[in-house]
Amino acid sequence: MELSLLAIYSFLFLTFVYKSKRFKTETINSVTWVFLAITKIFVALSYNWLHKNIPVFFDSDTFMKEADIIFSAIHESPLYYLQLVFGPNNYSPEPEHLHFYIDKMGYWHDSVGYTIMRINALFRLISFGYISVHFLFFSILSFIGTFYLFKFFEKVTDLSEYAIIAILFFVPDITFWTSGLHKEALVLFAVGISIYNMYMWVMEKSKRRLFLMVFLFLFLINVRLYLIVFLLPAFIAFYWNEKNKKIKAYIPYIVVFTITFFSVVAYDVSVPTEYRLATKITEFQNSFINNSGNTSFAIDVVSNSWRRILFYFPQYVFNTFRYPIYNQCVTNWCRLSAIESFFLMVFVVIGLYKTKYKYILNNPIALFCLCIGFSWMSIIGVVVNNAGAIVRYRSVAIIFILIGFFVSTQKKSKCQ
Repeated sequence: MELSLLAIYSFLFLTFVYKSKRFKTETINSVTWVFLAITKIFVALSYNWLHKNIPVFFDSDTFMKEADIIFSAIHESPLYYLQLVFGPNNYSPEPEHLHFYIDKMGYWHDSVGYTIMRINALFRLISFGYISVHFLFFSILSFIGTFYLFKFFEKVTDLSEYAIIAILFFVPDITFWTSGLHKEALVLFAVGISIYNMYMWVMEKSKRRLFLMVFLFLFLINVRLYLIVFLLPAFIAFYWNEKNKKIKAYIPYIVVFTITFFSVVAYDVSVPTEYRLATKITEFQNSFINNSGNTSFAIDVVSNSWRRILFYFPQYVFNTFRYPIYNQCVTNWCRLSAIESFFLMVFVVIGLYKTKYKYILNNPIALFCLCIGFSWMSIIGVVVNNAGAIVRYRSVAIIFILIGFFVSTQKKSKCQ
């Protein structure tokens, strides 16, 4: 039954990719996209095998178990199931008729974390409880997001389409972690489609594009809230650049990100301590520190202070590229990640040394990508002190850093 479902759903999706006009581009034919979709599916099913055989891959089972709890409500009442999937969560008093299900779930009280349970509970309707099918569905979402990122980069850069594909589909850190039963697949899905539709909205002023972009922003808020902190300013700066070609490309990014930073600080100064963003950052950081694992490392605590965040900021950012460290690893899987981290750090160092900064400052796409990529890595570095978590969380950010550095070798972009 499991293999039959995997074969049927894979065949249907691959057929859709091959025949649908949505998956056609000017430079890449349908057969290539089918091959890339097969690659994503293969990686996802390999990830499924690994999670069953390597004990460190346990998050996926947790997501699946809680989705099963939500799905079980359908046997008592379909309305209970619908309420658990589409209704609000993490509020008091808890609905009495749902106590039996809520008490079994750890994520119902997590406003952001519960989103992945909702999606898995929906997939549970047609997966018949096979976690491998959920891996397949998440790889499909990841492929769709990756496809739209390709369409965006193809339109706004002069990079070879095969270079873009190599980064999006064949960098191990990116391909593996975005193909699993994790939030990274959902993030890539939403970020890819929202960025492409942002660009098309700027070009066309289509209300449909704007609606889809706003909807996906709201979705991202419920998957990884912190992404909005830098995606929204980057979108605003991109729009400003497109509408005013006379100003220097770097000015919108400096202005918008500076205003964003001081707005955050001003907000923290004006609200009670429990509502401050610095307090929330400290809580997230402490949650990682208090749940240390085999790949955890020492980190300076934020302690609700922006002064401490800024003082240790270079160290936090460096950690996201540095870890995991090979000689600190106890598993072969960690060692493989450490080797990739080493090459990533070497690439960034060479990029920073070789890049002509006047090209970056005058290239809106390089600025757009590098602002997103390094902002993403910065937030991860401030909060996370676990090398295993860093490797997964940074997977989508790496796309923007790699593309940003490659684009910065060009004097101009297509958008200029």
